[in-house]
Amino acid sequence: MTKPENAPSEPFELRLAWRNTEGLSRPANQFIVSMSLPNAIGQSDAIHLTMGQADPPVVSGSPEQMEEQLRDLGTIPVETLGRYALTRARLTELIQILQQAARTYDSLQQPGGPTDGDARADTV
Repeated sequence: MTKPENAPSEPFELRLAWRNTEGLSRPANQFIVSMSLPNAIGQSDAIHLTMGQADPPVVSGSPEQMEEQLRDLGTIPVETLGRYALTRARLTELIQILQQAARTYDSLQQPGGPTDGDARADTV
């Protein structure tokens, strides 16, 4: 692979400015991960992450009636919230960010943990 002529000789950092962050947060409770189709040399070059949300069905009655209603459902629809293609390197970054967010969340649940204003997950 050739290096572009205008590429900097040394790595450097750029700041990111997030846009359109005012949207509503939607709960994601369903996930699909799949590999891209193989390229010309037989390798997948992306991991596809699909996130969705499924509402629990409304059932009522006796336990037997509720069980029958659940069996009669067949399928529960899942609304797709977004589909994302990640390289292996970006998947590693996402895993690290999510693990840090989980540690931060867990520390907030401990008595004497930091307040909401102090908790920030690392981002890449």
